[in-house]
Amino acid sequence: MKTRIVLGTLIVSFLAGLFIIDRLNESRTILSVLIVVLGLAAWCEIAILGGVGDRARGGGLSLFAAGFAATAYLLVVAWLEGADRIADSLPAHAGLAVSLSLLFACTVFRRDHTAGFQPLLVAILGVMLIGFLFSYALRIYHLPDGPLIGAILVGGIKGNDIAAYFIGRLIGKRRVLWVSPRKTLEGCAAGIIFSAVWFAGAALAWPDVFFPWPWCFLLGIIIAIAAQLGDLSKSLIKRFYQVKDSARLLPEFGGVLDLIDSALFSGFLYWVPFSIAAAGAGSFPG
Repeated sequence: MKTRIVLGTLIVSFLAGLFIIDRLNESRTILSVLIVVLGLAAWCEIAILGGVGDRARGGGLSLFAAGFAATAYLLVVAWLEGADRIADSLPAHAGLAVSLSLLFACTVFRRDHTAGFQPLLVAILGVMLIGFLFSYALRIYHLPDGPLIGAILVGGIKGNDIAAYFIGRLIGKRRVLWVSPRKTLEGCAAGIIFSAVWFAGAALAWPDVFFPWPWCFLLGIIIAIAAQLGDLSKSLIKRFYQVKDSARLLPEFGGVLDLIDSALFSGFLYWVPFSIAAAGAGSFPG
């Protein structure tokens, strides 16, 4: 527990420092590079668990390289799209279509094509989870006021995790999630309450950046549920492959996938209303 608290504090301090540096030089380059690197590391963790690069398990170097390149491409395109260096999302859509075609091509022409079907599915899953869904972290970061909006999201989803963990340990009784038996209904509820209050508080603190607080209260509930679904989805992957952590990057935390799982589904849902507001295509009643 002590190691987890110390490492967690160091990670938060490191990210806060990068936020400040990027905010001062207005380029947002440093943290964008970090997001891309984290995404690629998370894809590699999924790929290694699923034997994507292991020929003995039906995978192979070509499949691994195609999945890695597809993920990198989608993350970089999201960065450029968010930074207004490309006009629309057509490159991302085209890249996704070409990537899926290449991934299948790496398998269908093999003699042992049936053995390669499961690694192919894992590679596609990784591209969709990381290359597609996690790319919205970059789009969020490059929105107007993106560093602040992104920092509030990180605080909300990580606070959701912390609240669920400690309340679950203190008063949790109802264990209803078979994919993650240690999680409790009371812990999940605490995480949702924290997230709702957190985002509503952000709306009150920065009214010019966020929506009216009742809408942010609702947004917090949605983000908390999506964050917990991301955590459970990661648990499903690890349980299938019978591992405790996605990798051994950090003691008590595990791998990169263990760190970013909460942002996989919540990132897109968080980005949608802010992107609509930034485009001037809609508004929220006060």
